[in-house]
Amino acid sequence: RMRAMINKRLSLILLAIVVVIEVVTLIFMRGDYRSVMTTGAEYKVPAQIQFKGDFYNKNYLGITIPITEAPWEGSAPAHRGEEIYLKPVVDNDGLMTISGATDKEPGGNYIITRVESINDSGDVVRFAFPASRLYMSPEQLKKLSVVELSERVQVKDEKGKKVETRMKNEIYAQIKIKDGRVVISQALVNGSPVDQTFLTVGKRLSVKYASGPKEKDTYSVGGTKEEVDPAENI
Repeated sequence: RMRAMINKRLSLILLAIVVVIEVVTLIFMRGDYRSVMTTGAEYKVPAQIQFKGDFYNKNYLGITIPITEAPWEGSAPAHRGEEIYLKPVVDNDGLMTISGATDKEPGGNYIITRVESINDSGDVVRFAFPASRLYMSPEQLKKLSVVELSERVQVKDEKGKKVETRMKNEIYAQIKIKDGRVVISQALVNGSPVDQTFLTVGKRLSVKYASGPKEKDTYSVGGTKEEVDPAENI
């Protein structure tokens, strides 16, 4: 019995230690997140919204940032799983890109991630961008129009010959970077915050696009049709 009581006490002590560690870790992560959000350097990047899974019953909006490779500038060959530092720069369009990746902490702003793969010549590393969630309440998520955000349109290229399928709306993300950590602070749709862009959520179920500059898009709204200037939604 004594041995059983001792074992039980040890189990309770170990459980309490695990709980304390988890609570401290959670507090640290939340404090770290707030620190990056409030004082991190801000950048704008291309983004794609994730629509898989239970879209509305979450506390975040899934976002894919298609920045997944960079030239390797390390002092030694890169290895899969190795922690690396990405060097962000801003291009002529005002968007963040990665100029290179290294195994040493660089000066200025940097992003910490890990190598997922390396090309055959060893001069390019591939990685997962270390931020993929914009935290929002379920109430905020329910205001978003999945139809509008996921809709694609067919457009002609600059020469007017080839037809391409593109997203109807331009989507970007604002991110904050501090001490290698990254958080997504906002998703932008046509330049506006995602939760302020579409004010007719759940009403526009289909759309017939204008065939010329003198026409307007025709939307089917609750069984009726109305002409809407697309610029009104921007």
